[in-house]
Amino acid sequence: MRKKHAFFAGVCSMIVICSAAILLQHLEWIGFVSGGISIIGVVMSGVLMGAWTSGEETRTAYHSETKEHRMWRLDTAFLVIIFALPHMAASVFYVLM
Repeated sequence: MRKKHAFFAGVCSMIVICSAAILLQHLEWIGFVSGGISIIGVVMSGVLMGAWTSGEETRTAYHSETKEHRMWRLDTAFLVIIFALPHMAASVFYVLM
């Protein structure tokens, strides 16, 4: 259920950004704002998942945290990337058009 809410929040914020950009006739805002949100979402998700760490750091983190904390961290990373997906689509669509 939380995944649907994260995706819905991403879609709604993407619609607001695109509508504001169209109404104010600054279409480059779609690329800047949605692209920025998607980049921030990917980086945050990577940090939470431990994608930017070495093998030794990953093993150390695995053995030093509880199962509940690990599951919270991975669930949060997944929700962040789901929120960023509509913004990625909008920024890619803007670049291709």
